[in-house]
Amino acid sequence: MRTLASLVAALGLAACGPTPTNPGDDDDDDRDAAVDPDAAAGDPDAAVVDVDASCGSQSQDIAVENLGDPPDLLIVMDRSGSMTGPIPSFPPNFTPKWNIMRDAVNAVVGQRQNNIRFGLAEFPTDDDCAVAPSAAVRVPIDLGQAPEVAQYFMTRSPNGNTPAAAGLQAALAHYNTLPVNPAGRYVLFATDGEPNCAADAATASAETVAAVNALRTAGIRTFVLGFGGGFATGTVLNDAATAGGVPRPGGPPHYYAANDAAQLNAALQAISGGIIVPSCSYALATRPPDPDDVTVTLNGQVVPRSTMHTNGWDYYPDAMTITFFGTYCQQITTGAVGNVAFSYGCPGPIVD
Repeated sequence: MRTLASLVAALGLAACGPTPTNPGDDDDDDRDAAVDPDAAAGDPDAAVVDVDASCGSQSQDIAVENLGDPPDLLIVMDRSGSMTGPIPSFPPNFTPKWNIMRDAVNAVVGQRQNNIRFGLAEFPTDDDCAVAPSAAVRVPIDLGQAPEVAQYFMTRSPNGNTPAAAGLQAALAHYNTLPVNPAGRYVLFATDGEPNCAADAATASAETVAAVNALRTAGIRTFVLGFGGGFATGTVLNDAATAGGVPRPGGPPHYYAANDAAQLNAALQAISGGIIVPSCSYALATRPPDPDDVTVTLNGQVVPRSTMHTNGWDYYPDAMTITFFGTYCQQITTGAVGNVAFSYGCPGPIVD
C-alpha cells in the first residue's frame, strides 16, 4: 500500500455560495480545498483543511485509503459424482462438467493470480459425505497459485455426494487460521446440485444457508455459482446467495447460473473482476451526500469525471470508492501526487 493511503480528502458539504453563518465573507476566497500531507500522515483528524468559500465553508475530513492490495478468494468446489456427467443440452455435449469447471477455473486463476489471493477447497473429501477440515483446503490462499490449482485438477476426480454445509464450514475454519485481509475476504461456493448429506433436503438446505451466514458474520462474503442447471425453483442457492452478501446483480436468480462453458467463464470473470479494486482506487470513510455534485483535484488540478473510465475519476457507490483513470492514475502510481481533495457542493467537469 503506497503512502497515499494516509492522505485525507476535504469535503465541503454546503451548497455552492456563502453559508448563512458567513454571508458574503470573502476572507478565504483564495484558499483551495487542500490537505497537509504531513499532518494527514500522522493523524488524519489533525489535518488542516481549507475549503474554497465559493463552495461553502462547512467541511468534513475523511480518510482516503489506497485499495490496491489483492483480496482473498477461496473457491469451495463441489466434487460430487454428478460432476462426471455432461450438462443436459441439445444438441448433446458429452464433456463432463468436471472438465468444463477445470478449464474455467484454471483460466481465471491463471489470469488473475497476481491480483487475487486464490485458494481452493473441495467437498466431499472422501467418496461419500465426509469433509475433513484438515484435508478440505487443497490449495491454500495466496498469490501465484495457478500451478497449484492446475495440479489439483490433475490429481483429483469427482465422486461422492454434496455435503455443501460441511465444505463451507471448512472454508470458515481455514479463514480463521489466516490474518484478516483488509482488501476483502470472499468465498466462491460452486456446485452442480443442491445439498444433501443430511436427514432430509430441508435440513441440508438450512445447514447450507447457516454456514453461509456464519461466514458473513466473520466478515467473509460468499458468491454462489450454480453450474449445470437442474436447480429447483426457489432453490437454496438463492437463499445462500442473499445470505452471502454479494448476490448476482439484476437477480433473481440471486446466484450466478451457468449452463454451458461460455456462461461459466463469464460468471467467473464477473465475480473475480468485481472484487479487484484498481490500484488507483481509494475508499471513502463516509458516503458522499451527492457524488454528482463534486469537484476532485490532484495537487490542486481539477480532474474531470470520466464515466467511461478513459481519463479522469469516477465513483463506485456500492464500494464507496473513487477511482482515477488514464493520465491521472499514472500520476498517482509514479508518486507525483502530493494531495487529493474533494469539494462537495460544486460540480466539476465531466468529459464522458
